Amino acid sequence: MLKRKYADYVYILDEESAEEREEELNLKSRKLWRRGNPSLVIPRVQEGLVVSAFEKELTISSNMPVIHELKEYEILVRNKYIGLNHVDWKSKKYQFNIYSFPWINGRESSGIVVKRGSSVDKGKFPLAAEVFSASTSYRDLRTSTFQEYTVFDSRLVWRIPQQNLPDGSICRNFDLEFAAGIGVGLVTAGCAISSLVSLDTNDQTSDKKLGNILIWGGSSSVGLYAIQLAKASGKFNKIITVSSTKHKKYLTEIGSSYVIDRHLPEEEIRLRIRDYCPEGINYGMDVISKETALFLSKQLEQSDASVKRLVCTCGLPEISTDTFHKGVGSKLIIETVNIKQFHENIEFGSWFVGYTSKLFDAGYLRPIKTVKIFKSLDGFGAGIISGLKELEERGASAEKFIVSV
Repeated sequence: MLKRKYADYVYILDEESAEEREEELNLKSRKLWRRGNPSLVIPRVQEGLVVSAFEKELTISSNMPVIHELKEYEILVRNKYIGLNHVDWKSKKYQFNIYSFPWINGRESSGIVVKRGSSVDKGKFPLAAEVFSASTSYRDLRTSTFQEYTVFDSRLVWRIPQQNLPDGSICRNFDLEFAAGIGVGLVTAGCAISSLVSLDTNDQTSDKKLGNILIWGGSSSVGLYAIQLAKASGKFNKIITVSSTKHKKYLTEIGSSYVIDRHLPEEEIRLRIRDYCPEGINYGMDVISKETALFLSKQLEQSDASVKRLVCTCGLPEISTDTFHKGVGSKLIIETVNIKQFHENIEFGSWFVGYTSKLFDAGYLRPIKTVKIFKSLDGFGAGIISGLKELEERGASAEKFIVSV
């Protein structure tokens, strides 16, 4: 297991041979590289990690079919790194989002393009292009990432950001390890922030400050991307986060205006919010629980804004009719985040990929700075199993668990 930080990485590739060297690096070990006549040879079967039953341990399968027939906008990606999320172990343990057996989990990864559908932009996605993505289509097992090859809609896939240097070389902004852990957190944060304010730079109110936002769970992967997106949008006067104060410096660097210790009693947190933000909170985002969402809803109620909005990633708060003061002349809108819109609304999904790609290129958006890498030394699924166990037992704070495959 390795632990690496974003700032440690600088990658330089010669422009003329970048694609060839990357293709050779990724494919030579499996004899998919032919010297003098480079070509991609895709096997008929692959390895994957399978849920065979809720009560059984995860099993490694070595004869899963590789998808060869692609729809017009689809690409086939050979996964190099896989990101781990709590839903990957919770769905099996608590029996949700699994609709048949055998089942394949995994919602994000990074890797290289090995095949394209007929309408894929070949300039954007040449063979062996480095990409990363998030799968929000749970029922389509072709898009699951706990397998060697995954099918993605190319319109919903990011390229690894690169810069052309004056000497003709190419510099990656970050590498595949860090890219593998971006997808789920970024898409969830993007769908949440988009439900609060418009991120569209063509919006006529794009330069107008709309109020203050409070994000509870700032050191989670979703929270870290939410802070960056909120900052980059320019829509908020203040971005207040509730998190462990050991990450205060990091959260401040990426855009948080003020960090409140999550371990403080609720009344103390309430006083800190009031002291730092006497004008009140207009927008709230909860990444933790229904209980913290309820606390946020009460904070929003005290604002004088005519409309206040709260978005929840972990369920709606249980609110009784006497929770709020009567006669308050303002409206509070509470909703859950809908990450399925990323793939169900291609117009939104492709726009979001383009929008965030520009933020990555400009340096306004960065991957989580620390990744813990689990290597699959004992077969394809060994690293995934080890990583999921640690994620369940210990959790991750301001870091991302990644599996090298």
